[in-house]
Amino acid sequence: MQNMELTEILRCPRTGNKLRFDDCDKIVHVADSDMEYPVVDGIIDFCHGASDKVSRAYDKVADRYDTLLSKPKVPHRIINTLVWGIGDDRPYIETVLSYLPNQFDGILLDVPVGTGIFTSPIYTRYPKATIIGIDLSMSMLRKSRECFERDGLRKVVLLKADVNNLPLRNDVVDLILSMNGWHAFTDKQRAIAEIRRVLCTQGTLIACGYVKGTRKISDWFVKHFGVPRGFFNPPFFELDDVPSQFKGFTVIRQANVQSMAYFEAIKEE
Repeated sequence: MQNMELTEILRCPRTGNKLRFDDCDKIVHVADSDMEYPVVDGIIDFCHGASDKVSRAYDKVADRYDTLLSKPKVPHRIINTLVWGIGDDRPYIETVLSYLPNQFDGILLDVPVGTGIFTSPIYTRYPKATIIGIDLSMSMLRKSRECFERDGLRKVVLLKADVNNLPLRNDVVDLILSMNGWHAFTDKQRAIAEIRRVLCTQGTLIACGYVKGTRKISDWFVKHFGVPRGFFNPPFFELDDVPSQFKGFTVIRQANVQSMAYFEAIKEE
């Protein structure tokens, strides 16, 4: 995607002003301001210098994240079965991803993008789409860049940014995928409001994440291990509350596997 086209989609997350790339594509300047954002390894860093518990947590596990999720060894499968009631995340994740369309040529936002291990094969089906991946962890973004490039996806736009303050203009995104994000979001209602802001009317949101109250041992694990380490942030949704929590959306289908819920919703007018 050309930078000129990209600046028609993005905006400064702090001022809302237009952006402009320098001639070497190493700096993004904010219009009518002396503010600027660096481009690090092809990733625009809208949180340069910021440090938070969530990004530090995921930075630490980025190198082994794919193995834990896609190819868990026997000890991890046993732990997963004990804690989550499922030994392998792949069937659940594949079900969520089956909600994505077979063909798509609009603007897709993936937040948090993670490492791209599961989404990259699907995005290869969308050669005419504009795909934007956002994450707070620079290490996860670097892993996703490697994954996308390995699959020939060299035009995916990667941004280090906060879901609570998305660097996108209003009503510009056609489809949003948010996998395993809402339980990590520090301000869930603000994040949902931002997701709704950037999504066009009748645009689609596909999301999944942890819900409390369906499995006691999962809740115990989240409270005593997930929260202290920064991978989960309260308050947490309950399964029956998901449609009401995502204000401004109409949920058209919803399901869950143990403590993991997923749904597809349409942005209301």
